[in-house]
Amino acid sequence: MADVAVHPGIWTEEDYLSLPEDRHFELLEGALIVNPTPTVRHQQASFALTAALGAAAPPDLLAVEAVGVRVPDGVFVADVLVADREVALADRSGLLDAGIVRLVVEIVSPSSRSMDRLTKPSLYASAGIQHYWRVELDGGPAVYAYRLDGQEYVAVAEGGPGQPLRLDRPFPVTVDPAALE
Repeated sequence: MADVAVHPGIWTEEDYLSLPEDRHFELLEGALIVNPTPTVRHQQASFALTAALGAAAPPDLLAVEAVGVRVPDGVFVADVLVADREVALADRSGLLDAGIVRLVVEIVSPSSRSMDRLTKPSLYASAGIQHYWRVELDGGPAVYAYRLDGQEYVAVAEGGPGQPLRLDRPFPVTVDPAALE
């Protein structure tokens, strides 16, 4: 196992994979990012969203929580993602190639605002992930849905309490943000 406290030089994907699985680490441009443990509210939203997406997804897709995704110059742990079922289930590393990810969802926490609103969407877009959703729990909850247009995401829909989010892509799904609490 890599020693997190003492690590010379940049972090590689191999170093990343040697870290304990019970921590929330991400990798960006050779720097290890250590994230705080998610709150119960965050985890409840993640669980509810994963269940809703899993119920709506066609059989060839799989909705899962907290799985690593390779992006340009790093690895992010998506709060929720939808990927090609067969390839995702065959993976043993815990890191999925962005090419099999159809939707990635980040739930904004006080410690992740800039990452979830700016950094992650930019790199998910660079990786070619077609759909990105951002969930804001404060003042909501609210869900903002984006689709890839060229090299950036454009807003396609949003939903809040009393305003379910209804989308046809990447598959038909309706999500009631009120159910995320």
